[in-house]
Amino acid sequence: MIQLLALDLDDTLLGHNLEISPRNREALQAAEDRGVRIVLASGRAVMAMERYARELGMFERPGYMISDNGATISSTLPRAELLRHALERPLFLELLKAFDTLDLPVQVYRDSTILVTRDNPVTGVDMKLSGFSRRIVPDMAADLGFDPNKLVIPGDPEVLPVALQVIRKTFGDRVNAFISKPFFLEVLPVEADKGTALAYVARTLGIPAADVMAMGDAANDLGMIRFAGWGVAMANGTDEVRAAARIVSDATHAEDGVAEIIERWVLDGRGLPGTPKA
Repeated sequence: MIQLLALDLDDTLLGHNLEISPRNREALQAAEDRGVRIVLASGRAVMAMERYARELGMFERPGYMISDNGATISSTLPRAELLRHALERPLFLELLKAFDTLDLPVQVYRDSTILVTRDNPVTGVDMKLSGFSRRIVPDMAADLGFDPNKLVIPGDPEVLPVALQVIRKTFGDRVNAFISKPFFLEVLPVEADKGTALAYVARTLGIPAADVMAMGDAANDLGMIRFAGWGVAMANGTDEVRAAARIVSDATHAEDGVAEIIERWVLDGRGLPGTPKA
């Protein structure tokens, strides 16, 4: 029986219009009515997730948000930050130098503002996704007065895989680095991952992994899909995510794939296929 349901936002719960469809919303409400706890798990900053939590009524009942790809965990009722990981300053400064050598801009987030080292078209895409404003900060080493949760590197999809290899080779197990979208390379504290964050929530609630379902589509969802007893890939998911999942939806995120899975495996009473992994 599913007791905890974790959902990626972009390209999973949200459609092309960046909205939650009525069918997806109704399916989630029906799951909650059966006692399932909901977790929104996104690469977005917490302030960029709040509108969706509010739309789902999560601030009126217990739920959780995993933000910044696992760097931050918060509860919705009571509304509180539970855990936060940050890139400590010495490591942050090393990363800034590395990306300067690679001639790539660097983004960090502060409240509802994207701070970026130089103007570029991809940051405009992030502004549309997040609803945040933008401020150019050419010298983050001198002007940034806090330790960021993560770095986002906007760039050409043909260039970022090479940069990712360089960062992984240079920093090894000191960071968690991956490409979340073709035009976003992300670097997080090594402890930060959607999977470790979901495990924290499950432990807090006393729910075993066998009773957890997690849905996603991209590389940043792999941790939670592998942790959950029932990892689900959207039909539009990457090959890597589809291979890691126990279930692949028949529908894409634009076709209410989340609702399809909930209706088929959580609500109809027939139970889930096979045996959950230990």
